[in-house]
Amino acid sequence: MNIGIFGGCFNPIHIGHISLIKEVVPNFNLDKILFIPNMNPYYKNQSTVSFDLISNMINIELEKESVNYEISNLESDSDKNHTTFETIKSLIESGTDDHLFLILGSDQFLQLSSWSNSELLKKLIDFIVVSRDPQLINVEEFIIKNKDSYRLEKVSGRAHQIRTKEDKKLYFYNLENKFNISSSSIRKIISSGRVADAKKYLSPRVLDFILNERLYV
Repeated sequence: MNIGIFGGCFNPIHIGHISLIKEVVPNFNLDKILFIPNMNPYYKNQSTVSFDLISNMINIELEKESVNYEISNLESDSDKNHTTFETIKSLIESGTDDHLFLILGSDQFLQLSSWSNSELLKKLIDFIVVSRDPQLINVEEFIIKNKDSYRLEKVSGRAHQIRTKEDKKLYFYNLENKFNISSSSIRKIISSGRVADAKKYLSPRVLDFILNERLYV
């Protein structure tokens, strides 16, 4: 199976996440999306929302979507600092025969060098990097500047297929639908009482769940 690894806090999951999935899954022939909610990312403050509540929001959001997905608990321990490298390494060492793709936003990819064991991570897995606001990537300029590390193999539609020096594939995908919104911004909108504004970024089902559980207030 082709599996897209989609990590993040998903606190809450919003229209940007879902729109991204709806584009990436068919364009890369992914059979499944593996959500990995990170309950204690070393680069952010620890979340006060539990793994179960995050998982519930993901399930509520996707219950009416035709997306094959699974939620992993690999980063559910809020007392442990989680890194993408260790998580991907654990998945690979589990003996899976699946073809794994790590899905990243362009903002995350541009900060990759600051991640723990980023050079080792690039040797483990193929990447799908989606260009999203506000940090878009000019692929041609990027390859020229990094010609010792990346080589363009082909362009197909909105995707550039690149071979890395680690002999892995890196795909740059230019999202057709881009949303300049973050989960942290949505939390601030809700905490300030602007529920009507939050409706622009959340499905009614997820927003109802948030309000019923009194999250972010």
